[in-house]
Amino acid sequence: IKIELSHREMEILGLLSQGFVKKQIADQLDIGYSTVDTHVGHIYEKLQVKNAPAAVGKAFRMGIFTPKKE
Repeated sequence: IKIELSHREMEILGLLSQGFVKKQIADQLDIGYSTVDTHVGHIYEKLQVKNAPAAVGKAFRMGIFTPKKE
């Protein structure tokens, strides 16, 4: 099963993986909170998970998300 996340969804997933909360993500990306909320909802739907840690973990396991090297 191939799951396609948009560029923005990948960006948000990356920030979630770093422990950012939605409000911080909105500030960081200079977009509205409700926009972040919508993207996060889509990420959860596509990955069929209920929260950020599960989304990050599943994305890692599926190989659609790899951590940035510091």
